[in-house]
Amino acid sequence: MNSLWCRRGAVQWLAALGLAGVCAAVSAQGQDYPNRPITLIVPFAPGGGSDLASRLVANELSKALGQRIVIENKGGAGGNIGFAAGAKAAPDGYTLTTITQNITVNPHLTKDMPLDPLKDLQPIGVMVQVYSMLVTTPSLPVTNVAELVAFGKSRPGALTGGHGGVGGQAHLSMMLLANAAGFKAEYVPYRGEAPVLLDLIAGRTSMTVQSLGGLGQHVQTGKLRPIAVTSPTRMPQYPNVPAIAETIAGFEVAGWYGLAAPAGTPAPIVRRISEQLRLVLEQPELRKALSEMGFVVKPNSPDEFGALIRNDYRRIQKLVADAGIKPE
Repeated sequence: MNSLWCRRGAVQWLAALGLAGVCAAVSAQGQDYPNRPITLIVPFAPGGGSDLASRLVANELSKALGQRIVIENKGGAGGNIGFAAGAKAAPDGYTLTTITQNITVNPHLTKDMPLDPLKDLQPIGVMVQVYSMLVTTPSLPVTNVAELVAFGKSRPGALTGGHGGVGGQAHLSMMLLANAAGFKAEYVPYRGEAPVLLDLIAGRTSMTVQSLGGLGQHVQTGKLRPIAVTSPTRMPQYPNVPAIAETIAGFEVAGWYGLAAPAGTPAPIVRRISEQLRLVLEQPELRKALSEMGFVVKPNSPDEFGALIRNDYRRIQKLVADAGIKPE
């Protein structure tokens, strides 16, 4: 039985037997996927690192799949609004979601999670690995991690850290830095990464941590001051910017952006998207564009991505517990 056979009148015959749903199931898993546009939910506001990476990858993936991919930004709650919308969509391959490491962090920092990240989404594959940069507003009188720590210790609560939502990489990185260095700061949530930068440039907040891709032009023009990166060593794109680990031994916070579908999406559809995603990420021009934005291209399989999510979930759970951070 195939989807072409279903389309040639078998629906009427199956309906008489009460089996019309068989055709829908066969078609959904058949070779005609995709036969209409696909929606990609990005759970953060436009302009941030996850949005930029998603748009670059979606542009090439749409060509590979032969259908338009429409980006739908659903920001808020550290990504939870978009994650939940993606998880609740029909499991037919026509709604995908960009998921970030937030999905493994949020359950440990928020009391009411609208989804189970280990059960409600089907991993497809990682697009990029993400290291971030700690930046400050130029008006803050610090130029390196040691000076930032000294400022924070001498003026408890004076440092304000803007972030795209509770549980995000920015929020977690700044809290872990403050805990490791022994100072206190106030953390201000925004609906995405782009609004954080606007307030930071204007001097309305002190610092943030964001992916290199979303910070490049602001650092280059002097609107933001680069302090350090969260990778274990310096990043090749910014060889003059030290790693936080150079001041605080062993400090590292890594993230990732990947694609997921609702749980229950047919395996052939997941496999097709995953295979095309891997091929797209092997394109030299796309790899170069992502690398120039500070992303590390690391494609993997649905099973490998699922294992990464589970491992990060457990690792973040321990990090949060060790740091004494309480859910809000």
